[in-house]
Amino acid sequence: MHEDMGELPKRISSILRSDERVLLWRKPVFESFILHLEHMWGFVLVGLFIFVGAMVSISIVHIPIPYGFLAIFALQIFFGLLMLFGPVARNAIAYNNTFYVITDRRILIQTGAIGIDTRIIDFDKMQEIYVTVDLVDRIFGTGSIKISTAAGWPEHAYMPTLVALRNPYQVHEVLQNAMEKTRH
Repeated sequence: MHEDMGELPKRISSILRSDERVLLWRKPVFESFILHLEHMWGFVLVGLFIFVGAMVSISIVHIPIPYGFLAIFALQIFFGLLMLFGPVARNAIAYNNTFYVITDRRILIQTGAIGIDTRIIDFDKMQEIYVTVDLVDRIFGTGSIKISTAAGWPEHAYMPTLVALRNPYQVHEVLQNAMEKTRH
């Protein structure tokens, strides 16, 4: 039931156990994935305010500005743009390294912009899974699957998430069925 994407990438298939069966694997939807900024939206908004503030400051000043102040405005513009577009650029780079695999025993989540991180969660460690559909997901027809693990959900802990999936409820059903089979 995996998408018609050819074979599983070698860096993923090398992690699988010899007796493990892949039930489903997916890449996220690109447009939705790059805009899933989670907790980075505040960072982006601050960058927007810095950039707009610098541009407004430059446009309303009609007196000669000393070079030192021009350098400050240039730095504000640079950091504003970096904060505004940096998280989106990071996600765009990470997209090529992002795969989600559901086997008959566990989930593998692989992603990363510079380095590649692989998160492996065995079904017996999962407490709850649920589908979320936020504004970005609604726009692109995607959804995300969040997983609580046996380690719990401290307020700021990392929560494994399969982000920007097409047909997230179908993926949820495959995952739920696989988890039930391993528990019986």
